[in-house]
Amino acid sequence: MSTIRTVTVTGPEDLEGGWFVVDGEVERLEDVEWERPGRGQPELPEGQRKALRAGDHRFTVGQTVELADGAALDEGFRDSVRSLWRRLIIVVTSPAVFGLVHLVPTPLEPDSMPERVLFAVVSIPVVCGIVGVWHGLTRKADGRVTRAMAGAKMREAHDRQRGVGAA
Repeated sequence: MSTIRTVTVTGPEDLEGGWFVVDGEVERLEDVEWERPGRGQPELPEGQRKALRAGDHRFTVGQTVELADGAALDEGFRDSVRSLWRRLIIVVTSPAVFGLVHLVPTPLEPDSMPERVLFAVVSIPVVCGIVGVWHGLTRKADGRVTRAMAGAKMREAHDRQRGVGAA
């Protein structure tokens, strides 16, 4: 029988950098900070604050949050790595592929609008293929590529939480 592991929220350090099940989805919580008081409300000392913000999510002191465990944790880790790198890979490969496709001779007039459209249309599936290969390389959370791309901080957080889940 599997037990669900939870964390009782007392401050930002309880949630920062971990993978939690929030609204049925596994999410890595980063930039967790005390919620700012509303307009016209006084700033409370840290010991009296009752709510935390992590992106769009709000947590209250004393609330229990489910830790991601097992396959859900690994999937969340892999998805965090992918979301960290996806935009950069697309931004770098798109112009590179577009430039390489320009090296291919065409019967069209150089720098004409039909030639540019053709290069753009040809570049899109090539970039999608590169992203597809990268997704294949990062399919496993414990794979070399995934762990290398995670960086030391995220890898340590994953290993630490994985150790908590195994205990």
